[in-house]
Amino acid sequence: MTDGSQQRFKFVSDFTIVFHQSLFHWEDIFVRNTASLSVPLNLDVSTEVQEGLTSLYDESGDVIGGDGQEQTTLESSPSTDVTPEYQPPIDPRSIMLKVVAPAIAGTAAVVGGSYAGLNALKTRRSNIIATFASEMVYHSSSPEEMRLCLKESSKKIITNKQELYTSYLELFVKKKVVTIASIQALSYALSLFNLSERKAGELLVNVAKGMRKQPASRGKLLFFGGCILKSEEGKSSLQPIRDMLASNYRSGGSSIVSVAQKTMASTAYKTHCVSCGPSETLTSGWDVLGLSEEDAQEIYNEVVSNDFVSDAENYYKYQSVVPDYDEDGNLVQEGFKDPEDPYKGMTESQKAARGLLDQQGKPKEPEKEPDSGVKIFECGNCGYTLFPAKGREEKFFPDGFKCPECSAEKSEFVERNAAA
Repeated sequence: MTDGSQQRFKFVSDFTIVFHQSLFHWEDIFVRNTASLSVPLNLDVSTEVQEGLTSLYDESGDVIGGDGQEQTTLESSPSTDVTPEYQPPIDPRSIMLKVVAPAIAGTAAVVGGSYAGLNALKTRRSNIIATFASEMVYHSSSPEEMRLCLKESSKKIITNKQELYTSYLELFVKKKVVTIASIQALSYALSLFNLSERKAGELLVNVAKGMRKQPASRGKLLFFGGCILKSEEGKSSLQPIRDMLASNYRSGGSSIVSVAQKTMASTAYKTHCVSCGPSETLTSGWDVLGLSEEDAQEIYNEVVSNDFVSDAENYYKYQSVVPDYDEDGNLVQEGFKDPEDPYKGMTESQKAARGLLDQQGKPKEPEKEPDSGVKIFECGNCGYTLFPAKGREEKFFPDGFKCPECSAEKSEFVERNAAA
């Protein structure tokens, strides 16, 4: 059950309990406090009119207050029995159903509507952030598209724009490999965010904290930050990422992280040199990757010695070819089928990769598997074949053995060569 479903279930349960408690409470109040109205009977009243003044008389006929005035006596009317009008008792359940229940239902509707509205707003915000991240990564090679994407998304996400930046960085380090172009794209994005180097470093650290199970992405964040941030303040702000990566090792974590960062730079520059080809004496871009000119020259010379062929091409050059093997188990491929020299056409690295050279660099002789010792006897009458193991012939192929298929004698069986 999701968090939203649990909250709605709790709200309905609380509402039901409150409704029943209120119902019995009001019923008890109305039952205990119901009273009947009474009207006083046999009331004799006498009055006199004196210049607009009405006086009351007592039981002996004397005027109560005032004297010497003209009096008019009114006879009291005979007493009559007055029956009060019947009023039915008030039903508390009716009040609950007509007043309290609609009020509670209205409140519940307002609360539920507000909850649904907030969820809709959160979903819309999440979709905008995810769309922003994917479009920024997709248009990494187009600065103008990146600028327009940020401008459009900033109009929709007014508050807490940090979520935009975090989502973009998380997706960027997952999708992009370390290249000169990716470093330049991320550097331009951080400039669009108008972040200082310290703020940019803190942003990278916050993203790295959310990638506990992704050390490779953390390593790329550290590498990108080290290449983009130039000030001492910016570089020092990346120290928490180094500590996170170093904590993955029991000892020597700092050294391992440093070597990994240098390897990342060397690999990226080597790939860049291969893609550019031999058009330059020293391929540019080594400074973007944080390499020194001496290291860049060494890497470039290595690429030149390999004829600008990448390591991946060398490794997978023969992986797509289905290998053939000769009768001695030697690997045979097109171009290598020379009975006198089975290694003809292979480079030294290819021979070494296939285990065809010994430690001195000399070709190895193929090792033949020892004889398994299994003998084969075939019935010359029906073709039934028997495979007794070496040393077990007396048990499985004795002198009185007869073919189980045609009952031929043992003399009818012919021994065959296992390699035939």
